[in-house]
Amino acid sequence: RRVAGPHQPPPPPPSRHEKSLGLLTTKFVSLLQEAKDGVLDLKAAADTLAVRQKRRIYDITNVLEGIDLIEKKSKNSIQWK
Repeated sequence: RRVAGPHQPPPPPPSRHEKSLGLLTTKFVSLLQEAKDGVLDLKAAADTLAVRQKRRIYDITNVLEGIDLIEKKSKNSIQWK
């Protein structure tokens, strides 16, 4: 994120589409596909995706876990099944 200077307006806030759960899920799955050894740290994912509420990440992981695509490796990491 850029910091506004004396002659620069602040960056616009993210649009509703940019914050949508569907788009966030797509980005999350991309991170998981690129993860080393197929294991993704949830805190790092939240930071990378600039998610203010970790609850959104947990919503995604709960659904993916519910349909048997991922499993928890530890408290803060998940992997493909």
